[in-house]
Amino acid sequence: MPDARHRAGDTLLPRFHIHTLGCKVNQAESETMAAALLAAGWEKAGGAADCDVAILNTCTVTGEADAKNRKAIRMLLRANDTAPIIVTGCAINIDANRYGDMDARVRCETDKAKIPTLASRLVHGESSPGADNLTQVALRARKDGAFRTRVDLKIQDGCDNACSYCIVHVARGPARSVPARKILEQARVLANAGTRELVLVGIDLAAYKDGDTDLAQLAAMLLGQTKIGRVRISSVEPQSVTPSLIGALGHSDGRLCRHLHLCLQSGSSKVLHEMNRHYDAAAFAKLVARLRDAAPQLALSTDVIVGFPGETDEDFEESYRLIERCGFMRLHVFRYSRRPGTPAAERADQVDPQVKATRSQTLMELGRRLALEDMERRLGSFEQVIVERPGLGTSESYHTVACNAALPIGELVTVEFADIDTENMRLIAR
Repeated sequence: MPDARHRAGDTLLPRFHIHTLGCKVNQAESETMAAALLAAGWEKAGGAADCDVAILNTCTVTGEADAKNRKAIRMLLRANDTAPIIVTGCAINIDANRYGDMDARVRCETDKAKIPTLASRLVHGESSPGADNLTQVALRARKDGAFRTRVDLKIQDGCDNACSYCIVHVARGPARSVPARKILEQARVLANAGTRELVLVGIDLAAYKDGDTDLAQLAAMLLGQTKIGRVRISSVEPQSVTPSLIGALGHSDGRLCRHLHLCLQSGSSKVLHEMNRHYDAAAFAKLVARLRDAAPQLALSTDVIVGFPGETDEDFEESYRLIERCGFMRLHVFRYSRRPGTPAAERADQVDPQVKATRSQTLMELGRRLALEDMERRLGSFEQVIVERPGLGTSESYHTVACNAALPIGELVTVEFADIDTENMRLIAR
């Protein structure tokens, strides 16, 4: 063990390193795992080279994601020639053997709640005390200042949609929601520990339902019954957006952030049908119009897949025009990659890789233009910004903002947008 290892009494604290791939749900789950390890007496390592145990939280949404999983395992093996590697996440739920056979140091674990105990057993041959109640130890660690003042909180898991390119509904199972009572308990602890923004995350987040409580009602409860400064809803599926959620965005005065990541995937109705998405291009455009009517300040971001099997030039042009019409402030562009076990992977009309690359570049250029246009519309307006690093914060509209470096980390401050830093793609506060 390195000489610089921090000591607790006469005991050298074991160190862990977590590498996370994939969505915000994975990020939230990795934070919870880290909190559990910290509460059980572990120390966060500076990197993979300095750890006693490395943990990889995998994604499996596409074939490319699986390739990234294997690449990450190889990277962790090279970085440290002794530490065991625990691999968890969606890919393990589909095929643990595919990764467990890569090296004798690789251990697969489907149950993230068991990882602190497994990590301790691998290092010490014993269980970690207090690591059985993952939620409580995670919250205690956050209360001790181990986490940021802007925190992801998973409130929903699983999916009932079965898109033809995706296997997440198999990896995570059917849609299910965390009870509102438990979410409120967690939120109160986080708020008391200094969390200013709570980011609600889930696989099909807008489908949240606990009895009569839907996502909009849950957000209202969080804002009314806790000290959280503001709540942000992350990624939502268009078909799950309810009138009550639209109304809540329009009437919350920004405490429910007027920003949504509204998943599009394609602007072609034909492609959407073949993706087994439950809306068409016209319905998506109508939803965007309803959202903007309810909340004119609303910022929208989205995901788009280019090169889905059978996507023609005309299909791509339809996507381009819809994206331009919707005025997204941030665009995440993905080239379709085959995911074994999905219907789309079996299709014979796969799109040429060079065509996918060209379409991807075209959309990324459009995304940059739309981001600048959204920032330009906000010049001279005021928004609340949460300060996350010295001189940098995140606006209600989800833009990065350059602000006064003297502002305390974690503060929610109202600023006026005065200029744009086009090189770094951020707004500048007066």
